[in-house]
Amino acid sequence: MKRLNVLVVEDEDLARERLARLVRARPDFEVVAVCRNCDEAADAIAAQRVDLALLDIQMPGTDGIGFSRMLAANREPAPSVIFVTAHRRYACTAFEIEADDYLLKPFDSARLHRALDAAQRRLQEREALSLVERVQAALTGTVESAAVAVEAKPGPGRFMVRENGRFLLVRHEEIRWIEADGHDCILHCAKADHHIDGPFADVAQRLAGEGFVQVNRSALVRIDAVASFEEMFKGNLVAVLRGGGEVPVSRRFRRQVMQRLAG
Repeated sequence: MKRLNVLVVEDEDLARERLARLVRARPDFEVVAVCRNCDEAADAIAAQRVDLALLDIQMPGTDGIGFSRMLAANREPAPSVIFVTAHRRYACTAFEIEADDYLLKPFDSARLHRALDAAQRRLQEREALSLVERVQAALTGTVESAAVAVEAKPGPGRFMVRENGRFLLVRHEEIRWIEADGHDCILHCAKADHHIDGPFADVAQRLAGEGFVQVNRSALVRIDAVASFEEMFKGNLVAVLRGGGEVPVSRRFRRQVMQRLAG
């Protein structure tokens, strides 16, 4: 798991030291800067990546609310923010600007760690969603630069699948066959089936030359997952898959299938 870089901004010395100490107790977080005010914090963020900012609100100069707005307007992606304050009256404003949490002083270590855990989950979800969007953009060709970045990335072929709030990587070698399902597709794997967004034609084009062959108008099979091809009534073929299952081969695609196998 990637360690998250944390910025601590607090004008009270004891509170600042305690906050930094509690965050440093977590091996999955790294305190990259401890600042007394937002001017120092701005310099710290300009010098390094910051994933999460723990901000006091009432400080000399720019306050925590104003600093958070500045981050949202000028950094992409902006760090997540947890406000740490002794004042209740800023809570509504904090959540209007989409702060991750709002800790009222005094708080114990358990409350801080719950806030850190929640922020970590949201950052991971945001990062995963960003990856999904880039992959989908590459598949549809809507963002040329995203397509180039994905195609240039080394490693085995894979699909990103979102299921029950999680993002799963399904590698090509796990897939037995792929079926069109309306405007989407189903990846049939040995252990489970997975739905992915995108028209079948785009998926078929993407997998051309990647060990898959189209066997009918709405199905692809992974060649290494085929145990045999059996001839049926009137010369029709069926692809018999290892581990069970059959996928019909239409007459239109029979010659293409045989050429791929021969090659």
